[in-house]
Amino acid sequence: MPNSVRYYESTMSGAPSLSGTAGALIGVLDACLVDGFGSVTVNSLVVASDVATATVSAGHQFTMQGTTGPVIEISGANPSGLNGEWRVTVTSSTTFTFVTSGISDQTATGTISAKRAPAGFSKAFSGTGMEAYRSDDITGTRLYLRIDDTYGMYARIRGYEGMTDVNTGTFLFPTDAQISGGGYVWKSNAASSVTRPWALYTDGRMIYFVCDTQLNTFWAGGFVFGDVDSYAASDTFGCLLLCSGTATGSLGLHLLGNTSNAFWARSYTQLDSDPLVSRYSHGKTTYLGFGAQAYPAPADTHLHLWPVECWEGTTLARGMMPGLWNPIHDSDTPNGLIVDDIPNLPGRTLKVQTINNTAYECAIDLTGPWR
Repeated sequence: MPNSVRYYESTMSGAPSLSGTAGALIGVLDACLVDGFGSVTVNSLVVASDVATATVSAGHQFTMQGTTGPVIEISGANPSGLNGEWRVTVTSSTTFTFVTSGISDQTATGTISAKRAPAGFSKAFSGTGMEAYRSDDITGTRLYLRIDDTYGMYARIRGYEGMTDVNTGTFLFPTDAQISGGGYVWKSNAASSVTRPWALYTDGRMIYFVCDTQLNTFWAGGFVFGDVDSYAASDTFGCLLLCSGTATGSLGLHLLGNTSNAFWARSYTQLDSDPLVSRYSHGKTTYLGFGAQAYPAPADTHLHLWPVECWEGTTLARGMMPGLWNPIHDSDTPNGLIVDDIPNLPGRTLKVQTINNTAYECAIDLTGPWR
C-alpha cells in the first residue's frame, strides 16, 4: 500500500514528550499508533485537475523527507471524498498538495483540519498505565502488544496471541522462563520529566521504536514489534518482539547472529516452542552499520545498503525485516542522513538511524511499501 509507511519523531510539531515518568511511553504510542497529532486548521482546500491544494495560513510545519512527504489525515471537508489519509507533497510552509481521483474541480467547504495520520493500530484493552495495542491490518498476524508503563525509567513489554483484558492473555512472548514478567523498554536513564528524543517507524504491521535514553546520541532504548516479511506462504505467527532484558538494558537491534532478547510468537511450524530470533546481513559487517567500507562509498560516493534477514534461532531463515536496511559502512554514516538516490531502491527515501551506540546504524525506508 503506497501510504502504509509512517514516520514520527519527537521534533515534529505537536509530538508528545518521552521522559522517565510513568505513562510517557503510552502517550507517545497512543499519538503515533492510534490518534495522530499536530492538528491544524485548513483555511482553504481547492481541487483542480485531480490535485488538491491545502492552505494553512498559520503554517502547518509538515515537512518533506527527501522526495517523500508525510501521510496526513484530512477531516471535516465537504465533499467527503477529500476526508481520509493522503501522502502529501509539501510545497511551502503554508501549503501542501495531494493527488485525488473522481472529485470535480471545486473549493471544499466545512471546518477542515489536517493532522499527521496515525499508523493504523487500535487500543484493544486498557488499564491504569497499561495498554494492549493491535494492528488494524487484517492481512497481518494481528497479535497483541502489551505495554505496562506504570514505572518511570522503563516500561514492561510483551506480545500475546490472544487477550481478554489488559492483564490476561494466552501464548505470551517472552515467557516468564525467558524474562520473568516480560521484557523491558528503556525510556530514560533518569526518573524525571526531562525529555528524551525518540523516533518511530511503521507500516501498520511492524514497529521500530528507538529513543536516546541518556541524551548522549547513543539511541540505546526502544523496542521492535510486529510481522516479518515471511518466506512462508502462510505464517500466522510470524511476529517477533525485540526488547531489553533489564530495566536499563540497551535494545539489541544492531546485533547480528545473536538471539539476545529477541522472541518469535511461535515457530515456523506454527507450534508453540518459544523460539528465539536472530538477524543476519552482509558478511562484511559485524553489526548493523559497522565494520565495512567508508562512507560515502569510494567507488561511487553512494550509500550502500544490504537487507536484514531474520532467522529462527541460528539455523533457519524465516523472512526479512521489513523496511530495515544495513548500511555497509564503518560507523561513519551520520545519524539522520536522508538519502533518496540509492540505485537499487529507485523512488525510495531512506533515513539513517543510530541504534545503541554512535558506532552502529541502520537505514529505514520512509516511502514503502515494505512488503
